[in-house]
Amino acid sequence: MKDVIKYDPFNIGFDLLNIGFVFVKSNSENEEPFTTSDAIAKNAGVDEESVKSLARNNKGVSRFKIRKLHAKNGRPREIFIFNEQQAIFIITLLRNTSRVIKFKYNLSVAFVNTRKLLDSRKLSHEQSKPVSKSLGESIRDNPNMNGSHDYANLNKLIYKIALNTTTNQLRKQRNIPKGAVLADYLTVDEQQAVNKVKNAVIALNGLNMAYADIKNAITPKQYRLLEKVKGDE
Repeated sequence: MKDVIKYDPFNIGFDLLNIGFVFVKSNSENEEPFTTSDAIAKNAGVDEESVKSLARNNKGVSRFKIRKLHAKNGRPREIFIFNEQQAIFIITLLRNTSRVIKFKYNLSVAFVNTRKLLDSRKLSHEQSKPVSKSLGESIRDNPNMNGSHDYANLNKLIYKIALNTTTNQLRKQRNIPKGAVLADYLTVDEQQAVNKVKNAVIALNGLNMAYADIKNAITPKQYRLLEKVKGDE
């Protein structure tokens, strides 16, 4: 199960599995998976209005409605959003054609796999916290560091080296809210890449190097060259 981040074609949410029928609102590891009336209709081979009618006629399904512009004529259209429990309930009400039965299975599996993917990111994030703590301690214990100012600059440098993008660019690319924790929006591979650079910076702090010296010693070009050499060994 590849850890990817891809925005779905209907601009509703992020399709982490790249399958077109289970989404999350943002690529934060804390999101809850959902599907839509549109996705159910397309994949089950039924009319979307039938799906909406089932939702309207069953008060226990507290769906959330959104309005999106139609791709062809620009007119707004109403789409229902369902969480896993609501979606499974709705699809059990459909006539059991072979296509519906197959999609019912695929939908259940997709919800499970999306949750597993999010949980793997949460676990990776949790396991990285000791590294972040050690980084903070190494900055605190380095007499040549200028407290919070250098801490912020080092974090920006770490992301630039690990992910080849600035923290501001990352927030813009992934619609990360101001003040949100960047690590919540990283894939497992990205989290591991950040941790590797943090460990390198921790070692340099252990040598009591100033921020400017660390920045010169661990440029993106030098770091990538070192990683390539390690990979070829």
